[in-house]
Amino acid sequence: RICTDATEEESRTRLVIRNVPFETNRKELRDLFSAYGELTSLRVPKKFDGSHRGFAFADFVTAQEASAAKAALEGTHLYGRHLVLEWAEEEQSMESIRRKTARYFSKLSEGGSAPKRQKIEDDLADSAEHEEAFV
Repeated sequence: RICTDATEEESRTRLVIRNVPFETNRKELRDLFSAYGELTSLRVPKKFDGSHRGFAFADFVTAQEASAAKAALEGTHLYGRHLVLEWAEEEQSMESIRRKTARYFSKLSEGGSAPKRQKIEDDLADSAEHEEAFV
């Protein structure tokens, strides 16, 4: 989900960085983004073979630092690839992740096949609505 509400955007501190070149390492990304503010974390998801998956998450201390980094680095080319920066969705609660995983594996253990991607996304939307009802 991409943030479109200006007030919501002002409170965001997490960026998703897409189209990260595979030649780039974590230190280079940290150096690039820390020039615009203090990072609380930089996550670079990896594949099973140890290489990264081509995207990363940068968490800043303040929303102003995140906005400055996004504005300054949106058009940046790194190793010949255009970095795409977007506001990241807020992380799901651990409980919702557990419920989603339990549903998925219970379907598999009942002899069913893995659900289609759309079905998983529908389940996520349903669980998010269910969580909102209890908040």
